[in-house]
Amino acid sequence: MLGLISAIFLVVSYPPIGWWGCSFLVPVPIFILALRPVISPARAGLYASIAMMPGWWWVHQWIATVSAAGLIPLVIYLSLYTLLFVWLGNRVIRRWGHPSLVLPVVWIGLEFARSTVVLTGYPWYLSAHPLIDAFDGFLALPASIAGVHLVSLFVVGCSMGIVGIIGLRRNRQHAIRSLAGTIGVLVVWILVAFIAGFQFKDSPDPTMIRAAVIQPDVAQDNRQNWTVRQRVRDWLMLRDLSYQAARDERPPDVIVWPEGFVPGWTLDPQSLETERNASVGWNLTLKNPDDVPDLDMPSMIGASMVVDELLLFQEAIGIPMIVGSVAYDNLQIIRDEKGIEYKNAAMYNSAFVLRDGAPDPIWYDKLHLTPFGEVMPYISSWSWLENKLLGFGAEGMAFVLSPGESPRLLRVPTATGEHPIATPICFEATLSGVCRALVYEHGERRTGLMVNITNDGWFNTWNAGRKTHQLMARWRCVELATPMIRCANTGVSGVIDRRGQVRQGIEFFDAQGRSIGDSGIGEGFFLADVELAQGVTAYARIGDTIGWLSLAIAIVGGFLIKKRRTGTQSGTTDQQSGTINGSTQAE
Repeated sequence: MLGLISAIFLVVSYPPIGWWGCSFLVPVPIFILALRPVISPARAGLYASIAMMPGWWWVHQWIATVSAAGLIPLVIYLSLYTLLFVWLGNRVIRRWGHPSLVLPVVWIGLEFARSTVVLTGYPWYLSAHPLIDAFDGFLALPASIAGVHLVSLFVVGCSMGIVGIIGLRRNRQHAIRSLAGTIGVLVVWILVAFIAGFQFKDSPDPTMIRAAVIQPDVAQDNRQNWTVRQRVRDWLMLRDLSYQAARDERPPDVIVWPEGFVPGWTLDPQSLETERNASVGWNLTLKNPDDVPDLDMPSMIGASMVVDELLLFQEAIGIPMIVGSVAYDNLQIIRDEKGIEYKNAAMYNSAFVLRDGAPDPIWYDKLHLTPFGEVMPYISSWSWLENKLLGFGAEGMAFVLSPGESPRLLRVPTATGEHPIATPICFEATLSGVCRALVYEHGERRTGLMVNITNDGWFNTWNAGRKTHQLMARWRCVELATPMIRCANTGVSGVIDRRGQVRQGIEFFDAQGRSIGDSGIGEGFFLADVELAQGVTAYARIGDTIGWLSLAIAIVGGFLIKKRRTGTQSGTTDQQSGTINGSTQAE
């Protein structure tokens, strides 16, 4: 029952409900279980883990459309952290005592391990995340000092206070002390948030950049076969939207397209030249009756024709463009009796700047491949095992991407000068470490703007997932005091300010004709003026110190500190009476 209650609070804390206050209640039932498991902590944790599974399934239900078999192990994996916390938390209390201090630290330590360390990290649904919507983001501001995990520590500190106020021992004096402790946590939290606010002062001499964000309404995810006719149709639609944005009374400094939406096979200069020299073409034969039957095109076009038209278009409008496409190492185009094959030493998910009718020679290759979406951690080292698992749980997918080698910035020329821009791709916007490496170097600012290009077709019709993706990305803006432009194919596109608040944008749409916005159309664009950030946050210099310290304390407390003697000062659990023994100091 305690596990099920925690799962309910988890669900209602996030979209589509989004009651951020319930995030304080998510840990409470599990804290109670670690304090007083009654049966063995491992068994109690196991039962609670099973009860957490419906909650984790609910918030991840969109994965069923990507890999139904993959959803099951993910739900089990995330639920097992409840078992691990109950067992380890109870163990640390028995060895160390002071549950009000150690349980929140153990919680954050395990949460950090999940988000950053294990399986290359899964930083979704952390304790602090819903608080980005509280009081115009005020309670999230401490993230600019020590990251999202510091705010999570404040959240679970309040959760521990709620446990004391509830009164496991029905002790009025203990409840009063817990109430005082909770108020103390809140006071410290507010004070730290007030101090952090000084990092968000407006610049007396701001530099602005005007961007046009194109949202095409192509619900194409990475499993689909994007046919040649669809590519051509989508190019024409993207071209028309970009042209409309370019003709605004105040033209933009840059036009942004979503991740991977250049309808060609490559965009890096060397590979593009290889493709042109190979004189290969696209067959526009209908793949099925619904394959864009009204497209008025010849039966065959050159493979680089769409990209060449895009480059001519960009040169004609004279506005730089940030677009997503593919880059290769050592591309070779091979002809044989089976047809044409693009062979390469490595393939990257990349972001490019187009200017003066050509792709810039410096582009960004995605650094962090999404676990189980673009790579199988550890497993991808054995191709035969990866192929077997893909055939079992994700038929049609292929993990062929390589990670980028360095956090490169794109450079966009504007009327106020050439500006470096960080372009985290897709789920990279949820990763503190990646965004920090892009925006700062050795604690010094490299850029004043992030542009997150993303393909949110992964979420299919689960629109709450799209909103949650944006919610996670907003925390990067607070940590780095840097605004972000998000450009998504099916939403949510928008502008996020340095405090993590959405200030402008458009909602999302889907290709089935269901409109979820005020415009009632399937595609669109918006223009926004964004102020480039200046200065440096404390988080830029110290990084995830809070997370690493919490993980170290959890490990040391659980395995290295000598077990305390039993007795009235032991802080151990009396399973017969179901109460926590120990002195006031131990409590």
